[in-house]
Amino acid sequence: MEQFDTTAARSLQPTANVSSLKGLLEVFYQPANWFQKLSQSPKVFVPYVVLAILTFTFFYFVADILVKMQLESPQLQEQLQGQNLPPNAVEMMWWSTIAGGSFVMLLAPLVAGMLALFWGNIVFAGKATFKEILSVMLYGEIIYAVGNLLMVPLVLIKKSMAVGINPGILVADRGIQDPLFIALSKIDLFIIWEIIVIGIGLSAIYNFDRNKGLGLSVLSMGLMTLLGIAGAFIGSLF
Repeated sequence: MEQFDTTAARSLQPTANVSSLKGLLEVFYQPANWFQKLSQSPKVFVPYVVLAILTFTFFYFVADILVKMQLESPQLQEQLQGQNLPPNAVEMMWWSTIAGGSFVMLLAPLVAGMLALFWGNIVFAGKATFKEILSVMLYGEIIYAVGNLLMVPLVLIKKSMAVGINPGILVADRGIQDPLFIALSKIDLFIIWEIIVIGIGLSAIYNFDRNKGLGLSVLSMGLMTLLGIAGAFIGSLF
C-alpha cells in the first residue's frame, strides 16, 4: 500500500486566504483552526519580524537588571581582580546583552524546527517542509515572547529575573543560574502553552493525531529545554 503523501494532498487543495497578522491573535484562542489554514499557506516573514520586535522589547526593558547581575557575578569580579571596568564597558555590556539575548531567542525556532524536521520526517516517516515547520515554531514562540513581556512589570518591581508563573520562584534564592532553578522554571505556564500549541500545529501540517503531534513537539522543544538544563548543570561544576 502506498504511503499517503500529506504534502501532495495539501497542494491539491484550494489555498485559503491566510492573514499572517490575524494568525498572531488566532494562535492564542483557536490554534487548531489557525494551523489548519497555515498548513495550506505557511508564513514565516511576518511572525519572525513580530517575534524579533517582542524579543528586542523584552531585553531592552530588562537589560539593566541583566547587566547588574553580570557585574555582580563572581566570575567577572575574579577577572577584574579589584580593578575598575574600562570606560564605556557597561554600555557595551548593555547593548551586547540585548543583541545576544535577542539572537538566542530568534535562533531557537530554527533549531527547534530542524529537530522537528528530523523527528517528523525521518523517525516518524511524515512529510512536511522546513518552511511549514518553521512557521509553526514561530507562531508558537510568539506565545512565549508575549509571556515574557507580561512578566516585565514584575521583573522591574522586584529588580530580579527570578519571576514567572512556575515553581522556580520557590528556589529563586539559589540564583537564576542554578540548575535546579532553571529546571523548575521550565515548568512554566507559557512554555507549557507553547509546547501544546506547537503540538497542535505539527499535527496539522503532518496530518498526525494530536497525541503524536504533541509528542513531536516535546521531542523538539523539550530536547532544547533538556540541553539548556544540562548546560547549566555542567557550567555549575566549573
